[in-house]
Amino acid sequence: MPPAAMPVQPQTRPYRDFVTPVLHQRFTTAASYTLLLCWAISVWQGTWTDVLWSWFPIGPAGVRTLLLFVSALIVYILRIAQYHVGTRNTTRGVDTFGKYAPTARTVATIGCYALSAAFYGEVYIWTQPESKKLGYTDQGKNYERLRLNERPMYLRYMFFVLALAQSGGHLWFDYDRIDFPALKVKTDQDAATATPPSKPRQVLLQKLSPIARTASILSIVVTIIGTSIYFIPSFGLRHRIWPLYYSFARNVLMISLSKTRPNPNTLVPFAPLMGWFIVEGTLLLFLWQFINTTFDLNMSQEPLKNGNPITSDSKDPNGSLLKGLKSKKENIKAVALWELALITDSFPERRKTLYVELNRKNGATHKQVVDVCLSEVKLLIERLKKGLDPDFRAKEDTAENKQLQTVSLVPQIAPPLKNAAIKGPGLRPTTTREKLGDVAGDFAKSLSSPQNGVQTREYLKKGTAEVSQHLQKGVEEVEARSSGLYTQFMASPLGYPFRNSLHRTANVVVAGAPYSRISLLCNAITILTNLTLCSLLEDEYGRMQDEVAQIVRVFTEALKKLDEYVAQLTVPWSDFETLAKPEAERKKVAEVEEVRECLRAGLEKILRQFGEYLSGLGMERAEIMEAKKMAANGPEMALVR
Repeated sequence: MPPAAMPVQPQTRPYRDFVTPVLHQRFTTAASYTLLLCWAISVWQGTWTDVLWSWFPIGPAGVRTLLLFVSALIVYILRIAQYHVGTRNTTRGVDTFGKYAPTARTVATIGCYALSAAFYGEVYIWTQPESKKLGYTDQGKNYERLRLNERPMYLRYMFFVLALAQSGGHLWFDYDRIDFPALKVKTDQDAATATPPSKPRQVLLQKLSPIARTASILSIVVTIIGTSIYFIPSFGLRHRIWPLYYSFARNVLMISLSKTRPNPNTLVPFAPLMGWFIVEGTLLLFLWQFINTTFDLNMSQEPLKNGNPITSDSKDPNGSLLKGLKSKKENIKAVALWELALITDSFPERRKTLYVELNRKNGATHKQVVDVCLSEVKLLIERLKKGLDPDFRAKEDTAENKQLQTVSLVPQIAPPLKNAAIKGPGLRPTTTREKLGDVAGDFAKSLSSPQNGVQTREYLKKGTAEVSQHLQKGVEEVEARSSGLYTQFMASPLGYPFRNSLHRTANVVVAGAPYSRISLLCNAITILTNLTLCSLLEDEYGRMQDEVAQIVRVFTEALKKLDEYVAQLTVPWSDFETLAKPEAERKKVAEVEEVRECLRAGLEKILRQFGEYLSGLGMERAEIMEAKKMAANGPEMALVR
């Protein structure tokens, strides 16, 4: 009997209670950087007197800074509400569009950027001096009645176009993604050459120059395209927006304008406006990209607080961590697995507590950890089984679909017609015409013999065969021409979203969908490997050895199924990028190789430590030999097998 286990605290706080304060702290750090950038933009937009009072928080520069920060805060709210862990995984680009475009997330993205751009534009327009003439109305020298000013309408329109462009980039490049690392078991060489990760501030400073360059280029492109659409004679939006703008100024803002609805016939000088917008568009795009970059850098930091795991402050650290591991929310579970991988790798004192807590409610702590981590590997095995057998799901009964429907006829109410010759009254011909007709009829009957009927049918068959042959040639010709056109379309940039890709298909099967689970999977494998290896010295009660055989079996099966799946992969004809590679490189997918190497390295290390004990742990000799074979095969050998 083992000695009394370490007592477990009765109260266990939810894992979210520890993640949320850390996220708030990181969000505050990112927001402080953004507030400093808003202050710099505010000083840039102000006059020389604003620059002198820029240090005073209640001055014009300070008020404008707070208003600009509201525009930035809208994008931060969007990022917090929609972030997810892992890349989007679909088999084709058109599937990605069909799955994510008609959703509330897309509408929210466009709406938030439009609201942010509108707020930024209003702050800019209303804080500019009168010399720029950006008010709603403009009164010339030769007339008395106020005239609606087109300048601010153009600027507001261009800010909206800029928001659409930024929304498109946000959705296309999936800015909502947060990349968590997939930790691997460290070797002695890795431990010796390990370098501390770069701080977010250092990485951010390195990215400022590329962000500014991208923002300026995109601002110029949006200005050219947006202005062109605005002034196109047949499709121009200028005369379409003007009535709405005029009605808003007259009925909502209660501006005294003429009763008739004038059209913007006169062309105001737009060259200065375009120059102003290029500058302000660059600043707004820089602000948006800065927000997304700082959010990604701070939210993807290690789940540590003051150099310790975030659950260290809990009265029951492992209990809170187990709640995170069993969370139904993938984001929370991903953070918990990442924290546990760090614990098993770099925090030996905390790692020892995983072995000694045996009296927990749902089982020993190490047992619950093993079950959660093995479930990730088993999910991989299930996905590989479905990838090996496309009909793994319930199959439809094709026989019923091909069965011909019977037609119920009207019941027969009269006897069938006779096939015998129809006999007349048998009157003899009397006139010369009747006699000639009788002779001609006898002659025709003599020619209509059964042999003549057979020859006629043969001629009909030959004619039908020739016609069918010509039709078949025509169909093949049309198919060849259409196939060539279809191939050219698929090879063009327009056909890219419709192509089938070996890389994308393998990622869906191995990494999972709709979002990649590669970080969860590799972190789970690393946790199992570290717990198994360290149990030789740290498991005082020797309970972890009961899980070793199961871990080896699951790792072996996962490697075997992964090799089988890669071996049966075929390159689709439309995957031109893969077909352009050498044949030996076509089936090498980076994500698949990463998962396989993580499994192989973990299995190899476990076999080195427990190889001589596996037979005593319940494994048969054949299982041990197969496990050693899978651990010995490198990725190059697996692909050619």
